Amino acid sequence: MMDNSQRTLEQVYRSAVSGLYGRLRSNYDFLYRKFGDKGLKLIAEMSREYGLGVAKRAKARLAGNDMDSVAEYLLRIFDTVARGRDLITTTERSSGKVIIKVNRCPLDFDIPAMCLAHTTMEKTVVEELNPNLIYRIGKSIPAGDSYCEHILEIKK
Repeated sequence: MMDNSQRTLEQVYRSAVSGLYGRLRSNYDFLYRKFGDKGLKLIAEMSREYGLGVAKRAKARLAGNDMDSVAEYLLRIFDTVARGRDLITTTERSSGKVIIKVNRCPLDFDIPAMCLAHTTMEKTVVEELNPNLIYRIGKSIPAGDSYCEHILEIKK
């Protein structure tokens, strides 16, 4: 094993993120095993609360809250998590919609409802930054699709 002083900052970062995601997934699995659907509601509530804090900090940093600014902020969150792991495959922009395609689930979810509970954070961030936007999951790896779609769109 490599001495910690020989590890690059990138190696330390990747290890820390991987470890934190492993712990988070373990906590989610525990809540789901112990409480079933009520556990999923707890995960969603925790994710929403965290998202409110992220959105509050983001409001102070963002120049605007238009769809492109909010989408870029969400991409920044994803990039921070995915750093060096080639998670985001494409970003499609069309009138009134942004679709972020992700080719790998960082938490390796296999239960679609757990993914939805977890992504309550992203939903909260997007919809708090701009109440005229909707965040939703389109395609989903846990649902059997080959990639996930994180969709931002203008409310109709």
